[in-house]
Amino acid sequence: MESFQTRKRFIIAGLVVLLAADLALLYFNSKLSSPANDRQQVLTAETRQLALIKADVERATKIRATIPDILKKFDQFEGTLLPASKGYSVILQEMDDFARDTHVLVEETTYRQKDVSGRTLSELLLDASVSGDYYSIVNFLNRLQRSKNVYIVDSLAVDTAESARGPNGALRVSLHIRTYFRKA
Repeated sequence: MESFQTRKRFIIAGLVVLLAADLALLYFNSKLSSPANDRQQVLTAETRQLALIKADVERATKIRATIPDILKKFDQFEGTLLPASKGYSVILQEMDDFARDTHVLVEETTYRQKDVSGRTLSELLLDASVSGDYYSIVNFLNRLQRSKNVYIVDSLAVDTAESARGPNGALRVSLHIRTYFRKA
């Protein structure tokens, strides 16, 4: 009987320890999920969001302050462009000179002109096929890039020039180029 009483006391003591542990875990769980802790997390998140918004506003203010300078630089750049009255002849002459100097053949040249809305500019879209060896075509493109006139190569497609005039192994490059002129 005495062993039964001892066992009973151990079981009750074990249950009391487990109940105390449950109560302690309940207390800590309530502290962790308390509204005060949630409020602190919300405050931290909102403070971070406010700092990001302030940084965006500051960046936008700096951009707004530099807009007049940027517009002035646009106007200066537009002043360096060729006038539309002589732009075509200058571009054609320069392309012919580059082709002659780099030993390439420029074929199938087409032009389309359109006005740039909101500016006093005309945009010239130029499509051409250039045939020659690899190094000649690269030199031609480098000359375009280093020209005092503005050329924007939108795309180029390379294939072997089976039907192109020139030696075997010649390449044909289809170029899509844009340039701009000032309106008079």
